[in-house]
Amino acid sequence: MPENAQFITKDFAAGETLFSQGDVGDFIFIIINGTVDVCKTSNDKNEIVARMSSGDILGEMAVLTDAPRCASGIATEPTRVIMVKDRTLRLALLNNDLPILKPLFSQLILRFKEAEQQANYYRRKFKKLEKEVAMLKESLLQHEISADN
Repeated sequence: MPENAQFITKDFAAGETLFSQGDVGDFIFIIINGTVDVCKTSNDKNEIVARMSSGDILGEMAVLTDAPRCASGIATEPTRVIMVKDRTLRLALLNNDLPILKPLFSQLILRFKEAEQQANYYRRKFKKLEKEVAMLKESLLQHEISADN
């Protein structure tokens, strides 16, 4: 892979890893064709958190935040991607001159909306569980009171 290339087209075989959790984010990936599973490992368990396909962009969070990759990308079938170097993306952001910016920001906004929906779902679920626990405590207390009499 030439070090000065701004865009690299690369093919991955089924089962091949595009990037690994914990790696430095030096490229973002645009899937031309194929499918990639985004997997997170925690507590020695590997979980598929997303399935990406043609037109999807992945690996951008590590590039934009300079944080290690929070998940791995694994091709589930023969997959062709365009890899965009982190430096190219940063220069494009500064100069607003890369066609990928609009779809990249659209995807980021979609991910933030999905995260917000998940947070709202878990907030509602937590409130419901709090009510159930309060009712169980009350029931247990009533049971203890009647058992003492």
